[in-house]
Amino acid sequence: MRTEWKVRAVAIALALGALVIASHAVQAVAETTRPASYTSYSRRVAPGQTLWDICGDLPYGQEDLQDVIDRCRVDNDITDPGTLQPGKVLLIRVKK
Repeated sequence: MRTEWKVRAVAIALALGALVIASHAVQAVAETTRPASYTSYSRRVAPGQTLWDICGDLPYGQEDLQDVIDRCRVDNDITDPGTLQPGKVLLIRVKK
């Protein structure tokens, strides 16, 4: 009788543990599928400026600056960052 009770207790504990793990997995998936919210900035390229200079002057918070620069390149169709044209206006999106 006592052994049967222990087996049931272990089974219940394992089931509860599995439920906790499953709920955390569902929450993690939900967080990664939410679209990010962005603040948009526009900056005019000055002679001699690089994407690093322009994006680095923005309040990018906890986001990695390299991610901001990569997003700026893609959003503005910049294939060669070394050939930025002075006067060009860039759209820069930074995660909120």
